Amino acid sequence: MKGRPPNRVRERREARGMSQVELADAAGLSRQSVSAIEAGRATPAVDVALRLAKALDSKVEDLFADPSDSVTIDAEPIAEEPGGRVALAQIAGRWVSYPLAGSHMWLCADGLARRARRGRVEVEALRPSTDAQQNVVLMGCAPALGILAGRLNSRPGPGRFLWVGASSTRALEALEKRRTHVAGVHLVDARTGEANVADVRRHTGPGPVVLITLARWEAGLVTAHGNPKRIYRTEHLGRRGVRLVTREEGSGARRLLERELKNAGISREAASAAQVEAGGHLEVAHAVSIGAADVGVATRDAAISFGLDFVPLAEERYDLTVPLSGFEDRRLQRLFDVLASAEFRRELSSLGYDPASSGNRIAEVGAA
Repeated sequence: MKGRPPNRVRERREARGMSQVELADAAGLSRQSVSAIEAGRATPAVDVALRLAKALDSKVEDLFADPSDSVTIDAEPIAEEPGGRVALAQIAGRWVSYPLAGSHMWLCADGLARRARRGRVEVEALRPSTDAQQNVVLMGCAPALGILAGRLNSRPGPGRFLWVGASSTRALEALEKRRTHVAGVHLVDARTGEANVADVRRHTGPGPVVLITLARWEAGLVTAHGNPKRIYRTEHLGRRGVRLVTREEGSGARRLLERELKNAGISREAASAAQVEAGGHLEVAHAVSIGAADVGVATRDAAISFGLDFVPLAEERYDLTVPLSGFEDRRLQRLFDVLASAEFRRELSSLGYDPASSGNRIAEVGAA
């Protein structure tokens, strides 16, 4: 069994997508010196350690301290019950923790949340803080965000990307409070019919943000394979015995459902009276697939994922909301590159998305 690495210089260098030559140039060293330090054949003097830390945007103790030493990080929890395994991200100079549960259960944790008090949580670090500082949070309900994160994480370069599932409104609120780097949104304004811009404007934080299209998708009714209940229109949701699964308030799917119910002459209370409420499109499809509900509003990709029937109701544009101040971040530049790549677009197409406008810059919304 291999022993513990003598330091974290190589790990940190590779995480930033740097070669030994590039690190050597940035730190004023030879490539041979960098190689020897990484392999533990040489112990750097204090000035050399400082130069390496600066070149790697790290602290000296994070590169050379014993990783068995316990470190506690004071963070802001995004969940009401922050205990257990968590991911961490540093946003606007603050640590934020995200519980790893459900579909995120098998992600590598950054730490263990031990104690919460006064809106803060103490996290016992399981990885160096320099690793967690590389995390980029993509918050939203589109399963394509998970695909995007997976593609980014499979390639060398700066950043470890985490998809955190949330409704469009919750994601925008998190962006406003600086609890996510990117917020996904698909919200159609009821008064103007405008996609996303009006809602983004209501949640603009301390600086301007930019809307960049992830893709267009179809939202509609998801039913069991073969559509045994013969649900082909919104009016059919009013039939006796039809069990509906709904999304939470503030989600684009819930807004679409309530608009469709109104147009069909069905009370919007039908949405509130549903016995099952799901936290995302995949959860809606899962509820239908196991027979917990007969129908729900979700996206075509969710229906495809579970082998369900799909009745389209609307085509929507899904945008990513990104602070303008973050555009120089090398991690986000990588994200934009993958977003516009042919490979990513082909994969989206296979799931029923329309990626023709992926990567397009839609609007810039200034601070209120």
